[in-house]
Amino acid sequence: MTAPRAAMSRAEAAEVLGVALTARAAEVQRAFLRLVRTAHPDALPGATEAERRAAAERFDRLVRARAVLLAPPPPTPPPGAPDDGYRPMEPDGPLYRPVPGRGIGGSLVVLVLLAFLLVALVSFDDAARRPSFEPGAPTPGSSVTP
Repeated sequence: MTAPRAAMSRAEAAEVLGVALTARAAEVQRAFLRLVRTAHPDALPGATEAERRAAAERFDRLVRARAVLLAPPPPTPPPGAPDDGYRPMEPDGPLYRPVPGRGIGGSLVVLVLLAFLLVALVSFDDAARRPSFEPGAPTPGSSVTP
């Protein structure tokens, strides 16, 4: 089993690929493809096992560097902003602070109210279409004879 790798910083990734820290995605991709041509293990058909292993490690490092540089940079809070608990680049994924009053409860209330409104509209429509049973009142579809 291999040991977990340490996260690569953006500066280290830019150094590995030989691009500026502010390089655009197209520049990063071009540098990656240029370096991968010589680092990919399949590009070394006559290499020994040790050389192929070293090439695979270098290829893996290039892939990780490209992924770091192509990932959107983490948002930086403006100076003086309070710490709101948002951690965009945590190892286990992003952490968000719980927001009171948000969740499924409000959605269920709205859903129940919409269902009640639908039932009321259907009932009103049925009541409006029901024929009147008053004596002498014409029923829909009948003709009145004098």
